[in-house]
Amino acid sequence: MNMMYPGFSLRSLRVFGALLLSCWFPAALYATHNLAGQITLRQNDPGNPNSYEITLTTYTDPAPAGVDRCSADFLIWTTGANPVQLALIENVPRSNGPVQTAPNSDCTVSNPLAGIVVKGTVKKNLYVTTFVFPGPGEYDIYYYDIARHGSVVNINDPEKQAFFVGTRLFITPPIIGFNNTPILLNEPLDDACAGKIWTHNPGAFDADGDSLAYSLVPSYHYDPAQSNFPTIASGYQRPDDATFGNSTFTMNPLTGLITWQVPTQLGIYNFGYKVEEWRDGQLLGYVIRDMAVWVIDCNNNPPVIEATEDTCVYAGDFMRLKFRAWDPDLTDSLYLSLNNGGVGLNGPFATDNPATISGLIVDPSFSLTYTGLPQSTQNNGIQPADTIKGTIFWQTECDNIRRSLYQVDLYATDNKSYSFPNSVTTTLAANKAITIRVIPPPPRNLVAQKGVRVVHLRWDAPVCEAYVVGYQIYRKVNDAPFAQDTICCEMSPASAGFEFIKYLAGGQPTTFTDSLLSLGGNFGEDICYVVTAMYATPNLPGAPALESCATDQACIEILNETLYLTQDSVAATSAANGQIWVTWSQAAIDTFFPGPFTYKLFRANNNAFPAIEIRTASYADTTYMDTGLDTEIRGYNYRVEIYDGQGNLIRNASAENIGTSIYLTANGGGTNYIDLNWTEYVPWLNTEYEIYRSDAGGPYVLITTVPGSGGTSHSYRDEGLDPAVRYCYVIRSYGTHNVQGVKTPLINDSQVACDVARDDMPPCNPAVTATGDCQTLIHTVTLTKSPEACADDAREVSVLYAPGVEGPYQIVSRFSWAAWTGDTVLTFDLSGSVYTQAGCYAVTVTDTLGNTSEPDAGICVDYCPSLIMSNIFTPNDDAVNDILRPASYRDVVLREFVIYDRWGRPMHTETGGDISRLWDGIQDMTGKPAEAGVYYYYLRYEELGLNGNRSLELTGWVTLLR
Repeated sequence: MNMMYPGFSLRSLRVFGALLLSCWFPAALYATHNLAGQITLRQNDPGNPNSYEITLTTYTDPAPAGVDRCSADFLIWTTGANPVQLALIENVPRSNGPVQTAPNSDCTVSNPLAGIVVKGTVKKNLYVTTFVFPGPGEYDIYYYDIARHGSVVNINDPEKQAFFVGTRLFITPPIIGFNNTPILLNEPLDDACAGKIWTHNPGAFDADGDSLAYSLVPSYHYDPAQSNFPTIASGYQRPDDATFGNSTFTMNPLTGLITWQVPTQLGIYNFGYKVEEWRDGQLLGYVIRDMAVWVIDCNNNPPVIEATEDTCVYAGDFMRLKFRAWDPDLTDSLYLSLNNGGVGLNGPFATDNPATISGLIVDPSFSLTYTGLPQSTQNNGIQPADTIKGTIFWQTECDNIRRSLYQVDLYATDNKSYSFPNSVTTTLAANKAITIRVIPPPPRNLVAQKGVRVVHLRWDAPVCEAYVVGYQIYRKVNDAPFAQDTICCEMSPASAGFEFIKYLAGGQPTTFTDSLLSLGGNFGEDICYVVTAMYATPNLPGAPALESCATDQACIEILNETLYLTQDSVAATSAANGQIWVTWSQAAIDTFFPGPFTYKLFRANNNAFPAIEIRTASYADTTYMDTGLDTEIRGYNYRVEIYDGQGNLIRNASAENIGTSIYLTANGGGTNYIDLNWTEYVPWLNTEYEIYRSDAGGPYVLITTVPGSGGTSHSYRDEGLDPAVRYCYVIRSYGTHNVQGVKTPLINDSQVACDVARDDMPPCNPAVTATGDCQTLIHTVTLTKSPEACADDAREVSVLYAPGVEGPYQIVSRFSWAAWTGDTVLTFDLSGSVYTQAGCYAVTVTDTLGNTSEPDAGICVDYCPSLIMSNIFTPNDDAVNDILRPASYRDVVLREFVIYDRWGRPMHTETGGDISRLWDGIQDMTGKPAEAGVYYYYLRYEELGLNGNRSLELTGWVTLLR
């Protein structure tokens, strides 16, 4: 609540409250009369943009306590972190109704007006005044009065709570235009039948064409004696609170339509709603209205209004919008109007080219034509009629273009029964909000024509050319159907895949030439364009431009065939002089591209992106032998691009023209077999692979054919081989692009790969963990036996140790693999050994053929540094405690040691060296023995760590005895 009304201060409101209360008799302190109301403002002086007419509208029932307000007071506040009360406007007289003739004890003005009775004894009261604000900025305008109507059921003790409304106004700078608050045309009083749906629309209208947003808020209370801020009324409950039965109570944020589905408990309900006004994304202010609804026990049904809820129309087009209203109770009359404000203040009827309405009042037995609303089906009371139907006609104009919607609020009520003309039945209402968006018309007749490496566009200006401030050009590569989904342009060019490429300021020219340079080589078969117009908003100078719908797309077709790689075949296997034969298809090229055309060939190792240009070839040359390669240890992939005579890319890298050579590995496994594995990444489908083998340097012979799987990795085991013979292999693939005009089959060879048919692969290493205990200085190493098949022929396990991460490693334990049945735990005591207190462990495994695995990265146990200093030593040459040294230390390195006498004079310094000999009691300066006494020291040292040492400092004292 504090955020909604930041402008109150305790002192100012208490003064305001005292002024109000001093005008009232004690008997009226809890007068139960306030039901509904709001505050609106209108700029009333074109020569002074800061002058506003303020109108307070209240709905009160003075009958219960004989209370009637002939005048009202307003508060004006600034907003912000430190609000200031600008004014207290007192005794603003009531300005509607006849002159009040009977005495009124509440009146403080002469010749008061009496207000207008609108429902039973309930009055509508208007209080109008003018106030000149200091200048542009935000202001809050407040009103409160004691008290609410005592019959309100959703507020605790309503007759003891103040009625409160507030409005926020943003006075805009002149460049943005004037700003008026919305006005609310439908009365905030209504009947509802228990068990029947109830609807209400505020009938909000904004003279500036600002967008309106609606939300429900609570009813508020204010008591200056208790708080300096308005608060939610005590015990306030929404009408759909479970206390009142099962129902829903909602407000449409765009149209303001409130729907209660359905009221159940009888009584008067108070609630509030906020109507915000927005302009180009900026909140300009809001009006808070408080409303009252009477829920009564009645056998009636509200009328029904049928119409399209929202529609769009191009500015300049003629719009027809049909509607129909009827009442489910055939004996009820029907009254249909354009909210309670009449034609002149409703949606497009408030424009300079207003819409009109005509239609029929119909019944099965007759029909009556009518022009304009309001209309009633009473037909002079002679006989009932059933339905009012009609059409809204609007010839829109360019001046009607705006960002916000036009809203038509159809309002229907049922009145008196035909059967019992002298009895009064409950009056129920129905509301129908129809929103109309006037869309700025798009450019017309877009045409695209090919030039030489450019596209020329031309179009006709839209109907509302006078308001056009520029055009936006959009482009999309590859044709895909684009059409506005509706006239409302809910599908933007960007959401349909178009890229914005150019803004042309001004209404001229209506042509554009696209050089296409930003596309690089990203051409498809079609390039499509749409154009939108940017409009200045009529009557809102300085507002951001509005974008129209797009034109129909205009496309050009470019003959630019796909470029296909057809060979990436190893012609020679060598570590330094390997060769690969590369070929590609010759693509047909559109005359859109200037010649002569050239190919560029790129290469990369393995499967990296081809980034190195290795050759430029003429358009007629589609082959290349790449030489000087290491084809033994890697494959190579290639990409082909084609450029026009201006050096611009025509066709860039794509899946169709990037491919790798086949890379083969041969690995002798167990006895008498060799495993072949090969990989390739090609844009075609390889349907089969031929495997050729050479025995001991003999000719290559086809040994088998393997069908293609469509994958990138393949394998074959060649068995029954002589382990004493060296075998060499080549894989030949057969594939196709399945594209008419591209050669097939595509034949490619791998490099040569050789091995012997015996096991030369070492076993797998077991998993290793290592931990250390700094108390016992024992390292525990745990080995977990590997389940992999590659360890099936393992014979012996070796455990290696190194004093540091970099080694060197030496074997510290061996054991048999066959005797190993589970996890093995080894311990190493480093407390008195030649090893330091840190170390790294690794494992190797040797198989039955003598193949030994490489050790994995060592698993390390860090140092266990510690240092405890002595506090006494006796340098008397008795060979006992003659040298000052730590009482105990481990894994530390001395960096600096300085000893001082009691006056702070340095006696001895050690930098580096042996930490076990810190001081022998001799003074450095004199070379003489130091006297017995207490001395102070500073010690800087490092704790050893496998990943780096840690520097520490220590200070203390020591006693020298002689």
